[in-house]
Amino acid sequence: MLDIRRLHILKTLELEGTMTAAAAKLHMTTSAVSQQLAVLEKEAGLALLVRTGRKVRLTEAGAMLVEHFGRIASEVEAAEATLKKFQTDVRGRLAISAFPSFCSTVLPSAVMSLQAAYPRLDVTISDLEPLQSVAQLRAGNIDIAVIDDLHEIQDEGLVKTVLARDEIILILPRDRHVPEPGAAVHLPDYAHESWVLDQEGSVFEQFVLQTCRQAGFTPKVIANCRNLMATLGLVRGGLGVALMSELNLGRETEDLQVRRVDPSCGRNIIILYRAASKAAPAITAAIEELRIATEARPTA
Repeated sequence: MLDIRRLHILKTLELEGTMTAAAAKLHMTTSAVSQQLAVLEKEAGLALLVRTGRKVRLTEAGAMLVEHFGRIASEVEAAEATLKKFQTDVRGRLAISAFPSFCSTVLPSAVMSLQAAYPRLDVTISDLEPLQSVAQLRAGNIDIAVIDDLHEIQDEGLVKTVLARDEIILILPRDRHVPEPGAAVHLPDYAHESWVLDQEGSVFEQFVLQTCRQAGFTPKVIANCRNLMATLGLVRGGLGVALMSELNLGRETEDLQVRRVDPSCGRNIIILYRAASKAAPAITAAIEELRIATEARPTA
């Protein structure tokens, strides 16, 4: 009989591409991954892998086995979730991933509350971009993914819940004159400004460019930044303006001007989890804490 744990290793290898990367993801040694896959090939009676240098690809038989594993794992997870309904408390392991701005702002409060309420629940966190989160969710490496709807996601086999609306706001230097302080601003009024954008080619950079173009102008980009602190520093220094998520409001933005945009623009924050785990009490408890923490976040 095929071992489901070894099938999981095969699935992770397909996802990661190398033995070393798969081992790191599974918290195993590379030799242990190789040994387990060799045993799986013996169990299957077929070659499941083709090695080309450091890369490994699945044979047709290996790919078929991974496809079956998805259905097998789903049924096993559904059975486990049903059994957990008979437990009197929330316990076990729960892995959550979230995109960076959510992970650094809202998620800590939610996880702290979750651990305080359910001390027998072991929570782990991953800081992942949405597409990475979905891939790891499908692979079974995480249980809940917090993503946004700026990314096109295939959600077959997943349960999708909109957690909240995240407004995209304009940040400016403190000394920059803004008509009607506190009021929403119109993006075309800032067409002449220099702009600080997210890293080149990122989904959020493309979103900002599209938003500006819809407002009737192409922004003059002075910088592309890989992290929020760099963006805030450049705006603080008077080099430009930027659009950012309302999630990032806090101490780091207290010395900047922050304005909502009229007409408003934003994105939805979404929770994803596998349909097979829907009955798990830990999933329900985590979603509730995520809602509470999200509702308590600062707004412009």
